[in-house]
Amino acid sequence: MSTDTLSYLGPTEFLVNQSTVITGKFNPEQIHSIALVAEDKYPLNVTKNPATGLWHTILESGFNASGNRWLRLKGTDINNNLVTEQTINITVNTEPNIYPSLTLITLTNTVFQERLEELDNLTTEEKVSLSAGQTYRLLNYQLIDNYLQVELATPIPPIGKFGYFNSQQVHLSKWAKILYFNRDDLPEAPENKALLWVKQRTQIKLRPEPYSQLASDQQIELFSGETYLIQGYASVEGHFRVSLTKAIPGFGDTGYVDPQKVEIIRQGETVKYSQTAIALKTLNNTIIKKQPTNEAYLKPDEKLILQKGMVYGVSNYTSQNNHTRILLTENLPNFGNEGYVYPDFVQLTEASQAFATAAKLKFLGPTEVLVNQTITLRGTYDPSQGKSVTVTAEDKYPLPVNLDSESGLWEVKLSRGFNTAGTRWLRLQSLDSKGKVVDSKVVNIYVSSEPISAGKDIKLKVAKDTWFKLYPIDSSKLNNQQKVSVKAGEIFTVEKYGLVDGNLRVVLSNEISPVGNFGYFYEPHVEVTKGSKLLLFDFTDVPDTYISAKLLVVQKTFIKGSPEDSSQLDDNQKAELSLGQTLAITGYASTKGHFRVTLLESISGFGKVGYIYWQHVRIKKQEEEILYDPNAITMTVRETTVIKKRPLFSFLLGSSERLTLPIGRVYGVNSYAVEGNHLKVALTEQMGGFGNTGYVFPSYFLFKRGNKSFNPIRNKIELNVPYFSQRDNPRFYWSTCNVTSIAMIFAYYGVRSYWGGQLEDELLEWCFNNYGQGSETDHSVLSALIRAYDFETSFSTTREWSEIKNELNNGRPVVVAGDFTASGHILTAIGYSSKGYIVNDPWGDALTGYSDTEGSRLIYPYDYMDRVAGPNGGVWAHFIRKK
Repeated sequence: MSTDTLSYLGPTEFLVNQSTVITGKFNPEQIHSIALVAEDKYPLNVTKNPATGLWHTILESGFNASGNRWLRLKGTDINNNLVTEQTINITVNTEPNIYPSLTLITLTNTVFQERLEELDNLTTEEKVSLSAGQTYRLLNYQLIDNYLQVELATPIPPIGKFGYFNSQQVHLSKWAKILYFNRDDLPEAPENKALLWVKQRTQIKLRPEPYSQLASDQQIELFSGETYLIQGYASVEGHFRVSLTKAIPGFGDTGYVDPQKVEIIRQGETVKYSQTAIALKTLNNTIIKKQPTNEAYLKPDEKLILQKGMVYGVSNYTSQNNHTRILLTENLPNFGNEGYVYPDFVQLTEASQAFATAAKLKFLGPTEVLVNQTITLRGTYDPSQGKSVTVTAEDKYPLPVNLDSESGLWEVKLSRGFNTAGTRWLRLQSLDSKGKVVDSKVVNIYVSSEPISAGKDIKLKVAKDTWFKLYPIDSSKLNNQQKVSVKAGEIFTVEKYGLVDGNLRVVLSNEISPVGNFGYFYEPHVEVTKGSKLLLFDFTDVPDTYISAKLLVVQKTFIKGSPEDSSQLDDNQKAELSLGQTLAITGYASTKGHFRVTLLESISGFGKVGYIYWQHVRIKKQEEEILYDPNAITMTVRETTVIKKRPLFSFLLGSSERLTLPIGRVYGVNSYAVEGNHLKVALTEQMGGFGNTGYVFPSYFLFKRGNKSFNPIRNKIELNVPYFSQRDNPRFYWSTCNVTSIAMIFAYYGVRSYWGGQLEDELLEWCFNNYGQGSETDHSVLSALIRAYDFETSFSTTREWSEIKNELNNGRPVVVAGDFTASGHILTAIGYSSKGYIVNDPWGDALTGYSDTEGSRLIYPYDYMDRVAGPNGGVWAHFIRKK
């Protein structure tokens, strides 16, 4: 019988205990079943593809014994009659160094050619004919115009190691995975699964960010032609978030991939990336159920716990019996993709914007009102289901509701309005005749003290031709799908905004193609207004902190004359710095997403002072890494004065109790407090034998917070605690206010991440590793976490505000919990003033309804804090102290 009926293509040499793929050809019209048996003892599983006439066997663990081995290959017809049989001799070796992971087998007679050109135009020295069934080991490859450009482990004369194969005439595998370069050849995914096909070389990442912004352990390379089975997918921030059925070693089973470089195939159809995709986020541990009823009445296989912080793609949803019925884009293990959840414990988003699922019970507004002014709140309900509507502020204060059952309208009239500025939240509920809740939703209202801006939209006007970018990095590092040019004079409506590394991060009401509605503008190139009020983000010159330190370049970058996009600077305004370059510096400061540094020695053609993007360098002082902090406190000596050990006139002190400070010198300040007519300051550096703590007269100094001057006498105390946002956390950013607040205090005390990433990510991982997902919200777990990092801690739900101030007076920031949001929230108190507490809020500014997403060094009024985090004697707080 001809070998065209059934043949073995290869390989014939294997590495012991190494996964591999065995491949051959068959004639589907003659061969119905194929058997492959090792030494007539060990049957191997064979997969056939009648469309291509190829068969293969995947050996996940390879052959476990070295030496000369043999295989018996049999083919039978539809009646189980033997059609053909052959024996194949193979060799299993023990030397791993000669076995690259890539194996290429020729499927037909083909040609290996030196360059991409018609074969008739190539000389005999530029091409070589190869017969079917030849096996070659590859070191590298890439797909170019339906050809594989390869680097062979062993050269093929006369071409050598480098050349091209027609991808349709060869079979390529990577260990035990077959690589596919033609969509028609792809294997079918099992029912309830989808197939991820890598079309171009790319990365799978733990976060939807550029690979250059991620550490090596946060991403892993995927090769063109690879395929992965996935449970499901979601369109998230310009990426597909995929759940793999099998974890990638060293990475995990969930990650983000570039939709332009992969294809997801489900039931034979390509899944397209959607800018307006709907996603479901779990706000708490909750249950998805087969029926919209009490889970106590359901069988174990009719319900499944969804962990807090998970994200799922949603293809459809409806409201039913006080539940949200969802159809997911993935199948949950042993459950399926359809079920019911309580709407209070999940949040649906469309194009990253949250929305409520209740179709009947609605809040029509207003969402922003003026403090102490008469207001009327209005909405709709379904009179056929709901016989009454309740509106409760912060689950504490019931408001009077009037119903119009004919029109299905409800309203609340407040003659005096709200008496406190800030964010308020309301719980709306519709109840049937028996008092059962049939619909529910939570809404936020912002109470403003600004008559000129209350109720007005936020507008952004482009003041200078600039870029709208997907990431806050130099535009020269972005492709045309990640940035778009916008012209001076264009105006956009802004939903949310915040300042990140000198860029304005915004969510726009309308998309700007191809970036979308979320992205970044370079802040000096735009103006932002709310009503007639101009929102200011300007910076002044930043003083150096004069120190002796080292700067290490961790990514090829520029030192620049100003903190702008390098593409907009002349050559004499920038100088290139190489990866690994080390520079001695005498001073540094943080501003506009850059370190402003003073070099010990000038760079030829540039000078000694310049700006470097902060993520491209690291600064070390006395073996401790300097943390980038755009809001660091400094004090500049205005005229020659002294720092003292005691708050007395200097002539009453001995020479060892005072130290002269020269005019113009700048000092970093860790913390300060008012004591009589003095300021007690703790500096960031040691001053000879004096130490770093003492008393000064404030009138002799210019105090700055970041780039803005301020009068410290107006504040009782403010600690120099760095600000971290939870919004950039790669996992469960919406529920990690706790570990982010603790991370700020740890960083204040000098703790840095062991692995070089965000400290709050490391703390979250500690919670997961020791107590499981969702444990980060447990205050006892948070206390154990704090102790694990060698701090003393105590947690209480009955603190008094005087205790909070006492901790701050002693230089110890405090973690405070309260109803800043409907689901509860945690922040870091870092000081207090005559107007209120100074806080670092990891979610943003609560007093703007979190439309301002930057929460560094905010003042929350005393009455506001007492309302949302009090009352006195009922404050929830963690105290953290050094041992």
